[in-house]
Amino acid sequence: MKRIRTGCAGVVVAVLSWGCSSSNDAGQAPKTGNAAGAPTSGGGSEAGSAGTAANPAGGNATAGSSAASGGATGGSATGGGATGGTSSSGAAAGGSAGGSIEPVSPTPQAKWENVTSNLAGMASECGNLGRVSSHPKADMLLVGVAKKGLFSSTDGGATWNPLGTTGATITNRISYVAYDPAAPMTFWESGIYNGGGVYKTTDNGASFTAAGTVTHCDSVSVNFSDPARMSLLAGSHEQSQKLFRSIDGGANWTDIGKALPTGSGFCTTSLIFDTKTFVVGCGGWYGGTPGIMRTIDGGDSFQQVSDKGVAGQPLLASDGSIYWAGHQAGGLYKSTDQGKTFAQVADPTQAKSVEPIELPDGRIVTIGATALMASADHGTSWQPLADALPFAPNGVAYSPFRNAFYVWQWDCKDVVLPNAIMRFGYDYRK
Repeated sequence: MKRIRTGCAGVVVAVLSWGCSSSNDAGQAPKTGNAAGAPTSGGGSEAGSAGTAANPAGGNATAGSSAASGGATGGSATGGGATGGTSSSGAAAGGSAGGSIEPVSPTPQAKWENVTSNLAGMASECGNLGRVSSHPKADMLLVGVAKKGLFSSTDGGATWNPLGTTGATITNRISYVAYDPAAPMTFWESGIYNGGGVYKTTDNGASFTAAGTVTHCDSVSVNFSDPARMSLLAGSHEQSQKLFRSIDGGANWTDIGKALPTGSGFCTTSLIFDTKTFVVGCGGWYGGTPGIMRTIDGGDSFQQVSDKGVAGQPLLASDGSIYWAGHQAGGLYKSTDQGKTFAQVADPTQAKSVEPIELPDGRIVTIGATALMASADHGTSWQPLADALPFAPNGVAYSPFRNAFYVWQWDCKDVVLPNAIMRFGYDYRK
């Protein structure tokens, strides 16, 4: 069985990891919503009042507000700042922690509720529901279902509607989503198996175009220090010394993996600082040498700056710090000097091998052994947050528009699990 390492994003996004009553027939596509709506300054989605269903982990909660009639796939943005730090492809200086985003509905119940809704039982494959990502500028959640494409929710997870109904068809197993901090309608999606490896949208998911012919990608990282967005990196899934770089916005790709140290593990995730400077994370899967590599010449050569294996996309926090999940057993590593050095700030009992996220107030959140774990002091100490986890999640996301955490899971069967996505109401402001 292939091990998939994908990731959401945390607030913007954030590794991964994986019955069967269904709310719809297996393989049946969810109802189609309206075309993706543009995030607009000042908000504007018609959010109804949150429900109060208290369904157990196996059932589908009805809590969550309804978006404007038709269930538009694009959420509405606010005039506030970004929702905290980003995963690797966020703004160059991280998100804007402490932004004034206002929720669009009452906070859901402080208990884990099932919001898999009409995705439950959908025909798929191993790695069925690969990620939940929270749009940093809009009331919009995004998920990927292998073979079926991307879906969004603008009602907190009560319903999910197809994205990409025109343009290129996405069928890959989603691995990452990178949002453009300066263009709310633009984001990139990467994925493995089944079709293209990187796709881009400039209309908030209404349509997508394939970014060249690169395939089978664990991640996509974008140089957001360049207004033209010309430099991108894409890491190949479970392949040693293979890393693709584009200097023309994704139209063409060059494999620069041979510049990585011989015998290195799968170096598939990255963070770009500028055209010349970026870091690449390597896991020690199947005997390869783990570590974090850094280049200052655009990938012509690399220096190993850490011998600790990492997995998933790193979080670039609002204060410029980098947080990277340890591979396999877990742990968390931090850099405060653009990746020149890294130090461990959480052990495997405090942080599993899952991408961390940042709340709008600057707290770092990851997944612990039995609960979400939060640090308010930049990783010096960690405290449990929320109730015990409903399962061993593959990742966590937070939406300040919905005041809720979302966790997800997948398995290697051919349908989406009935409780693949769970939500916990939590207002970080209180």
